[in-house]
Amino acid sequence: MSSKTFLFISLIMVSTFFLHAQDSTSLAGKYALQFQISQDFTLSNFLGSVISGKYHLTNKNAIRIGLGFSTTMGNQSSATQYSSGESDANNVSESNNQSFDITAQYMITPVISDKIRFYCGAGPKFGLSFSKTNNTSNVVNAAQYVDKQNTKGYSAGVMCSAGVEWFFSSKMSLCAEYGLTYVYSYTKNTRDYNGSHTTTQETYNYSFNGNNVRFGLSVYF
Repeated sequence: MSSKTFLFISLIMVSTFFLHAQDSTSLAGKYALQFQISQDFTLSNFLGSVISGKYHLTNKNAIRIGLGFSTTMGNQSSATQYSSGESDANNVSESNNQSFDITAQYMITPVISDKIRFYCGAGPKFGLSFSKTNNTSNVVNAAQYVDKQNTKGYSAGVMCSAGVEWFFSSKMSLCAEYGLTYVYSYTKNTRDYNGSHTTTQETYNYSFNGNNVRFGLSVYF
């Protein structure tokens, strides 16, 4: 965290402590949207790249869900001239990439003291990804060469989180959170070159990582 971000959060905590002293807030039946506080005070995704939110079943129990989705499509063309005097070639590359992920956690709050809450939780994490790439080379007065690649993959694992949440108003809070993630991932890549040569490659990975401490803003309604 940058010094500017630390100073910003510190000023909010100090001013709110004197201006908004209140008893602990009941969150039963409330929804919240969560945002990560990045450098220079910009807000970004917290648990999912599209949306991150939670619903409090009781004052001490909540369900949190993060959803992520991305899609990119591209088309690039180029021309090749051979110095050896061979025929020129026109190259076209097309790509289509998509990914989806979801993280769900059951959260508990074992410690509540005035506006400060210590929470922890765990739950499954799942993701899917698809990628297609077609590279076509049209050589003048010669054959056409097509290189197709299809990649499919999925990931599954568990994410555990623990943090401290501080309410500076009845509908907004700041939090600092740390987490651990264990993920198994599988990827299958199939390559077809000109319809005559096909290769398949499978990749398996296991990872266990500690997430960086994240600072977030929650808005309740």
